Amino acid sequence: MGEKLDLKFRHVVWPTFLEIILLSVCVLILDENKYPPVIISLILMIAFSPLLAYLTRSGNKREHAIGVGIVCVPVAGLWIVGPNYFNVAIPFLVWVWLCASWSKKEHPPFRYGIWHGFGIASSILPGSILIGALLQ
Repeated sequence: MGEKLDLKFRHVVWPTFLEIILLSVCVLILDENKYPPVIISLILMIAFSPLLAYLTRSGNKREHAIGVGIVCVPVAGLWIVGPNYFNVAIPFLVWVWLCASWSKKEHPPFRYGIWHGFGIASSILPGSILIGALLQ
């Protein structure tokens, strides 16, 4: 019989949902002039990556956190330079490519962490727009 394909929708929804929640909390709690919420939420997401690994059933939490960190730390460094096209478009395009190609196979936790890291980096702008609209 045919195999039932798991499209791993959970690897798309959970990283985005958790980053938007964490970004919203950072915006509400932190002073935006002293502590930029986008950068803080990207770095804090590395600490929350074991929770993300548990929710998505990715496997080893430490390896998953390393994968998330490999993506989130450089993207946070790009946000330190300032908001620009590359901070938004490049992670989004890579994430779309990963969602299209990586959802068809099983991967080690490190690769799931990279996939989740790009999902986290891609959800920064929509999360910022959402929290900005809700606060006005």
